[in-house]
Amino acid sequence: MNPYFDRKGFLALTGATSLAAFLAACGGSSSTEAQSAAGSTGASGSKPAAPSFDPASEPDGTIDVFTWAGYDDSPVPDGAPWMWSQYQQGSYGSKSPLKFTFLDDDTTALSKVASGYSPDIIHPCGGYIRKWQEAGLIQALDTTLLPDWAGIPESLKEPGLIDGLYYHLPFDVGFTALTYDADAVDFSAVGGEETWKILLDDRYRGKMSIFRGPDEVIEIAHLANETSDPINLTIEQIAAAKATALKIKDNLRNYWSSQTDTVNDFINGNLLVTATWPDGYWKIKNHPKMKGRNIKYMQPVEGRLAWVCGMVLSAATERPGRSLLAMASTNTPQAGADLTDNFQYASAQKEGVSALIKDKSLIEAFGLNDPKLWEPPMAWSQSQVTPYKEYIAAGSEVIDA
Repeated sequence: MNPYFDRKGFLALTGATSLAAFLAACGGSSSTEAQSAAGSTGASGSKPAAPSFDPASEPDGTIDVFTWAGYDDSPVPDGAPWMWSQYQQGSYGSKSPLKFTFLDDDTTALSKVASGYSPDIIHPCGGYIRKWQEAGLIQALDTTLLPDWAGIPESLKEPGLIDGLYYHLPFDVGFTALTYDADAVDFSAVGGEETWKILLDDRYRGKMSIFRGPDEVIEIAHLANETSDPINLTIEQIAAAKATALKIKDNLRNYWSSQTDTVNDFINGNLLVTATWPDGYWKIKNHPKMKGRNIKYMQPVEGRLAWVCGMVLSAATERPGRSLLAMASTNTPQAGADLTDNFQYASAQKEGVSALIKDKSLIEAFGLNDPKLWEPPMAWSQSQVTPYKEYIAAGSEVIDA
């Protein structure tokens, strides 16, 4: 089992101001049709009724959790038992035990479930929620089974609010940026400041890596081209980003799908620059082999990428109520604090979390108390990329070239 997350195509929020607002605050039935814009009402003008589930009336049996590696209940540091302990110690922990299956990225996870795999709980990122809902693969949440629901800011709930119903329980929030060895890498050939353009610097050819996500490949290349929102691009901008992404590819050692692999590659001297999430940077920086090295987490002039991920409820589950109780276990203040202490991410749950974080240095190190770091142009919060098919096709063609 990997001690680091094999995470996402990283998509997250609907707008940077929403994510900044979140940080400032910190210290049913299956759906089978595409829904209208978030927060809208039904054709009659009335808000649709939220579903209501009764865990006690549901059959015993396993609850399958389709999540990122590292988010299972195996012991620390390989897993995150603190996420699930409240459920497992409760009334249904033994009657409906948890089983964990790992996903590699959002696009392949969506394809796998659409092809017939039927987990009970899925852990996608915010930019994909509408795709899951439009495909009829998830159902609205009965928030009365989520005792700490009110502790999540509405700004983080917004990506999962579709036609007046909530489909997403936000959990983890963080950045995608480049971790690099400042003793070996300089930016003199690309303008002198920290920039995504370093991926185009052939002085480091074969010593750089980024995540194998088609949307991320295009977004990073776009930021290497210009400083603007990388989520909503024109066809012309996608074409330009694709051309740049092909140039970047020439300089890469590889595209990684497991953050554990790229962390180990860096620690073992195979990389000088790699895209990571906060936990990957922290593992590299604090590894004994990196002692004395000036390892930095890049704040590029074009901005980092920011994301929020969380749990959704499968439309096919026979145990929606019990599944929601398991999801609720991940949404407690203590689980939020443990998320930061163990994986250096911000928690979507804000109520009482800061006081429970053991390592207070993490709050400053990752800007959890500085909303400006989460606003453009310092960071670009992720939503469903537009136009979606063109993004994914362009990125996939680069990866497969």
